[in-house]
Amino acid sequence: MVAGVALGLAICAVATLVGGRIAAKFTQNLLEQLAFGGALALGILAYWMAGFAAVGLASRTGALLGLIATLGTLWGLNWLLRGRPLSWHEACPHFRTPFELLLITMAWLLVLLSLALCMLPPDGNEWDALAYHLAFPKLYLQTGRTVEIPFMHQSYFPPLQDMLYLLGLALGSESAAKVMHWAMGTLTVLGAAGFVQRHGGSGAYAAVLVLGVPAFLWQMFSAYADLATALYTSLALFGLAHAIRERAPWWVWLAGVMMGFALATKYTALLAWGLWGLIGIGWLWHERAMPLARTLALSGLLAVALGSPWYLRNWMWTGNPVYPFAYALFGGKNWSQEQAEAYRHDQLKFGMGREPAMLVLAPWHLAATPAPFADPIGAAVGERVFLLPTLGAGVLALPSLWLAGGTAPAMGYLLSFAALNFVGWFYLMQQIRYLLLVVPVLGGAGLVGMANASAWARYSFGAVLLLQAGFTLWLMSSVYLTQVPLALRDREAYLMRRLQTYPAIQFLNAQPDPHAGVILLDETRGYYLNRPYVWGNAGHHRLIPYESMRSGAALTQWMRQHGYRYVLINRRFTPAGAPEAWRALYYDAIAQGWLTLVYAERGVEVYQLVE
Repeated sequence: MVAGVALGLAICAVATLVGGRIAAKFTQNLLEQLAFGGALALGILAYWMAGFAAVGLASRTGALLGLIATLGTLWGLNWLLRGRPLSWHEACPHFRTPFELLLITMAWLLVLLSLALCMLPPDGNEWDALAYHLAFPKLYLQTGRTVEIPFMHQSYFPPLQDMLYLLGLALGSESAAKVMHWAMGTLTVLGAAGFVQRHGGSGAYAAVLVLGVPAFLWQMFSAYADLATALYTSLALFGLAHAIRERAPWWVWLAGVMMGFALATKYTALLAWGLWGLIGIGWLWHERAMPLARTLALSGLLAVALGSPWYLRNWMWTGNPVYPFAYALFGGKNWSQEQAEAYRHDQLKFGMGREPAMLVLAPWHLAATPAPFADPIGAAVGERVFLLPTLGAGVLALPSLWLAGGTAPAMGYLLSFAALNFVGWFYLMQQIRYLLLVVPVLGGAGLVGMANASAWARYSFGAVLLLQAGFTLWLMSSVYLTQVPLALRDREAYLMRRLQTYPAIQFLNAQPDPHAGVILLDETRGYYLNRPYVWGNAGHHRLIPYESMRSGAALTQWMRQHGYRYVLINRRFTPAGAPEAWRALYYDAIAQGWLTLVYAERGVEVYQLVE
């Protein structure tokens, strides 16, 4: 685990330093050089990994080739663009006040804590990591190439970040994989801090604002993808701001590259891409810089071209470029209108409703009562359970700083992006993770004019940031850092404690026939399974023809024909009430004795098919 963190850190550091020489062509600010250079390098690395996996080299050999190809690409770009040395003379700036030094110290503590926590194996709180972010790269490694995984609709999502997880897993380390997301978060912080610093402000405030958000820091040691979207979207906006301020077309092109990588991380970046273009055109018109409009349009097309491979892949595989969404428009195999409506219904469960009054109150609720905006991800400290995914008080306090005069007129366009993206988020899906991309924008554009506020306003806001960051530091240390010794000493014991289904998964892994498949019901976290599996709930796909089955006998016959010998049911998530028609098939097979109970612990049951 320690070696994995060191390996991942070394890869990210080398990529960032080499990429930084290219970014030095655009900016003299060291933090921006590292942010843009690292983002460019990791994006290129992800694409090389995807390319090698597509041709049958999803393996350690492919990972090594990906690293070599990335270094070659970066050195080629460095030669072509005449890259420059990094501005190391800015590495140790003179702090204006001791308070700023205190902020920097807090930022370093949060960064180092999150890096150390990358040593922890993915646990039950990292649901999406175990369900698909790590799971389908593992399946690629098992097959040796990119393959369609029709039971896992999330495997069709744009996978730039997941290709970096493929690299880490190919090198034999979950910790190395998790460091890839940590790097995305760290570069996001550097980008926001560098943007403020470039405009004459203190980047320390921006760094602590972003890192102090519990939802953000939690993701820095979790194998998700939201921080990659935050990184590339925020850098695309910052690059656009530099282009307009300096009338520099090369910044527009770099911003387009960043937005293209953003499109390769999540479907939600499509909204960001549209807002980026619209706000850019409006900003250019207002600043009478319309000669750059053509360049902006072309860079928008460049962004589409960079992100398009994943959407074209989906169109070839399913007939729907944004599968499984927009079913009414595009359709898509192994999906139905009923499933699309059920999926949308599940999305609408998040949040506090869509009434206009709730839109106004949402920032307060995101900080103070975040439970409706997230999956139940929390952890006990003593006798209290603290929710990990919250926005925190720092973001909530920003308007008070602006009211005190701490604004910069030129930043209104970037803040309008944050506001419009917030409105889109409110009406599409009020999941707090999807809002993290606005945090670095707020931390950058929202703090550029901080020097215009009075001293008491600045120090009061800084105190709020320190209190929020201190709480986040305490929370993550109490919940996770105390578990590191156990994880380092006994990985199995750690997972037994932290993942409800792990004993059942180990039971299944110990069964003699490694090819006997498992159907997972009310459970999708299959990463630790070392045998074939499929998600069984009807809402995930249409591979199991439940609609044509009339009894448990038909179900078990299908299982025999397709090599599935076990059924795992997580009763913790089985809904109450009368079972759905598809679920009743399993209950009938159990009642008739065709499926027999062979394991039951922690609310998890495993049934074996009777031959």
